Amino acid sequence: MIKLFLRYLLEAYERKLFESEIYLKLKEAELEAKSTDVRYSHEEIFLDLRTSLADKVGKDNV
Repeated sequence: MIKLFLRYLLEAYERKLFESEIYLKLKEAELEAKSTDVRYSHEEIFLDLRTSLADKVGKDNV
């Protein structure tokens, strides 16, 4: 019973930690956006991401 409760607490903590990390990354992006006029489109971001992934795992897998 105690193990189950501890597991529940750990999962709740990890969930909150994950939410905090997302929040901090969004705040970081917001501050960066305020400090520069440079903007990137969805296509630019994901083209770069796909290219990086293709280089790592092979073009047929992306």
